[in-house]
Amino acid sequence: MTTVYDVPAKEFIDELAKKLQNDKTIQTPDANIYSKTGVSRQNPPENHDWWYTRCASILRKIYINNTIGIEHLRAEYGGRRDRGSKPYKAASGSGTIIRRALQQLETAGYVSKVKGKGRILTPKGRSFLDKTAYDVLKNVKDYYPDIEKY
Repeated sequence: MTTVYDVPAKEFIDELAKKLQNDKTIQTPDANIYSKTGVSRQNPPENHDWWYTRCASILRKIYINNTIGIEHLRAEYGGRRDRGSKPYKAASGSGTIIRRALQQLETAGYVSKVKGKGRILTPKGRSFLDKTAYDVLKNVKDYYPDIEKY
């Protein structure tokens, strides 16, 4: 059986973002259309479909880490904050974006809450990601010949 571990991350996230665009429960919130993705960023994302890419990336991170909370995801999507002449420091990503994305993924039925631990994938979410990984594996065999062994 093909899993998320068997396919390249970039191709998987791109394909998953395309599938999430067809889901009616996942849409870019009006408040996040022009917002930055963290304090370490100077401009909002240039890609118009960045919301679906972020949701796909969050789903992949939950799959890999099994259980993950918002604070850990904020650290994952953070960056280096420019403080002028002072040295850079680590800055967290936007909690609002992650929280709203997780709420939409919960509404779609892909993610569920575990009190005190964070979010986990539901069986529906796990099968959705595995089916997407299988589709990606069929498409990338031409580009990555070493992938045949999976």
